[in-house]
Amino acid sequence: MKRVLIWFMHPDRNSFNGTVLKTLQQRLELWGVQTQVRWIPEMDISFQLTKNEYHESLSGRYPEEIQYEHSWINWADAVLLIFPLWWGGFPAAGKGFMDRVLSYGFAYTMEGETPVPKMEGKKVGAVYTTGAPKEDFCSSRERLEALWDEQIFAFCGFETLPFLHLGNVVQTDEAGRDKRLGNVEKYAEELISTTP
Repeated sequence: MKRVLIWFMHPDRNSFNGTVLKTLQQRLELWGVQTQVRWIPEMDISFQLTKNEYHESLSGRYPEEIQYEHSWINWADAVLLIFPLWWGGFPAAGKGFMDRVLSYGFAYTMEGETPVPKMEGKKVGAVYTTGAPKEDFCSSRERLEALWDEQIFAFCGFETLPFLHLGNVVQTDEAGRDKRLGNVEKYAEELISTTP
């Protein structure tokens, strides 16, 4: 894994998610990995897949800004998402971004009713935060991660890397945050050591 694309979905760079990003990026780059961050909430694009864009994608035609995002996916060996879990899913900008960027004809196609993944050879993982403590979130976590894997990433052909959940980030103290950032460093090192 030499090139990692990071999709950052939190609206505030100075949030704890922003610190997670810095920690992850620094640790990856320390090991010689090239990184590129896409600051999704700051993009000057619509996060709504329109009817017209959807129909154009069926013919392999995409707006220029989406082609640009496709070029970053093509560049990357792996995509890592960093986001807060809000209302059981990705922040709205992140979800809308994926609706547009994981486009029909680019990320997947169909043969009749059978999906044909097009992202084979690429990997995807995620670091996400919740206000809920890890132990309170355990059963929901398994269901959510299985859903993301099956319905988004495997559907498109990505090989799913481990997900890292960081819980209780709102109420924890500085020592607790430092411990979570240590988990981010370990996560990065595990990705490097186990992913060719």
